Amino acid sequence: MAADIAIRTEALGKCYHLYSEPMDRLKQSIFRSRRQYFREFWALRDVSFDIGRGETFGIIGANGSGKSTLLQMICGTLQPTEGELSVNGRISALLELGAGFNTEFTGRENVYLNAAILGLSREETDEKYPKILEFADIGDFINRPVKTYSTGMLVRLAFSVQVAVDPDILIIDEALSVGDIFFQQKCMRRMKALREQGVTILFVSHDLTLVRDFCGRVLYLKHGRMKCLGQSQQAIQRFIQEDHRPEPAAGEKAAPAAERSAPDDDVLAFKENAVWVRDGAPETSAGTGDGKARILAVSVLNSENEMTLAARIGEKLRIRVLYQVFAEEEFHVTVVMKNRYDQIIFSGGSYTLGMEIPRLAPGEMTVFEMQATAMIEAGLYTFAVKLGQRIGSRNKGVEIDATPWLGPIGITWDYENQVAPFFGMFGIPSEGRFMNVKEMP
Repeated sequence: MAADIAIRTEALGKCYHLYSEPMDRLKQSIFRSRRQYFREFWALRDVSFDIGRGETFGIIGANGSGKSTLLQMICGTLQPTEGELSVNGRISALLELGAGFNTEFTGRENVYLNAAILGLSREETDEKYPKILEFADIGDFINRPVKTYSTGMLVRLAFSVQVAVDPDILIIDEALSVGDIFFQQKCMRRMKALREQGVTILFVSHDLTLVRDFCGRVLYLKHGRMKCLGQSQQAIQRFIQEDHRPEPAAGEKAAPAAERSAPDDDVLAFKENAVWVRDGAPETSAGTGDGKARILAVSVLNSENEMTLAARIGEKLRIRVLYQVFAEEEFHVTVVMKNRYDQIIFSGGSYTLGMEIPRLAPGEMTVFEMQATAMIEAGLYTFAVKLGQRIGSRNKGVEIDATPWLGPIGITWDYENQVAPFFGMFGIPSEGRFMNVKEMP
């Protein structure tokens, strides 16, 4: 393997044998190749890529896509079933919360235990211990058993040890999702410093905004196979589109190719920059209503007309919705947003904005755009788009079609170094002034 390559995989795969009953495992050991009593499950198959020395490489995918299996093979805790794997350099990995810690030992004892596992001598650990303690910032808990730690304290200590050993390759698997925002920022500053020092970083996270901003290239895995390997924005866009497409309705058959409508260049261009696209031809795709209208694609753009799923507090986002109607009726478009606690924090659109609905002939498509200022606290938010019709009461309607929950949209702010525009969940339009008592109206 070339010196400038840190990790190389060639047709890598991992297969597990699944037995229906415990007795089948015994039968298999007796009869061996003469008869098969198990089912094969390939957690990972035919995965090939190179990671350059000093590169920051991301891996994304839904739960069960094979991300953790791949990382464990790279770290050497799992052996591949097929393919080749080469690693050039000392690995430091944070794969599972509390992995490698003895819960009966104190934090200090676990620091020395983990440092020894990572190849440090007692003298080297003595030298690094003050920095580890300072970075973890858990106070007197360092002398208490780890079983008394909160999850946040545990990841603080684990991360502090991993980054203190001067690794050639640092692997992080979702561990930074635990802990408060200030410690997460502290970890990111440390990881950026390691990147500048030439450390190869392999980063796995469901926070797509963080992956996009931190990683140069990204691997997207689905059902254990490579779906996309490329620049971060490209891989993330592919993941969003594929993992949020609705499944065809039971018994539904796609129309023959000759019957499908051929979208024009503008529609194709819209879909290429969308965060979600409905599968199938518009007139045959499944919806949630009675077929009067269908949402075809949704995009999210920033003020520079670039596809994005990230914004700083106070920045504007534009959500565009491409939809097609099949009845000469009025259809309102609504955008619904939820926070990480599944609370609806916003629901509004063409109706609440008092917009006049365009009259479209059956088969016509149009685009609705809503511009919103992100005056909400930093965090991750999902959103959905709905088509509906008003009935009865002014604020009641019937749903005609809807997307699945999309995103997440990441709202960020550097709370440590910049004055926040507000504190709390929302920024309410407000103004203030100082005045003399005599000047009061």
